[in-house]
Amino acid sequence: MGGGNAQKTAMSRQRNQAAAKKAGGGTSQKDSNAKALSIVCQVCRQSFLCNMTVPKLKEHSDSKHPKVTFADCFPEQAAAAQA
Repeated sequence: MGGGNAQKTAMSRQRNQAAAKKAGGGTSQKDSNAKALSIVCQVCRQSFLCNMTVPKLKEHSDSKHPKVTFADCFPEQAAAAQA
């Protein structure tokens, strides 16, 4: 009995998922993006991608937190910009 298209598709999907896990894949782009959000504004706790440039971070600091210095918002980036 049986063996319709829905069943064949489900079996194929299961096989592909098992193969991806076995091969070491299985991480989604969403997970990778979440891990890349490593720069955090210390004032508002907004996350930024790890490859964000200092001028873009300074733009955030100036527009969102005009009363606070750039070093207060991003201490690691300010230290790197000084060096």
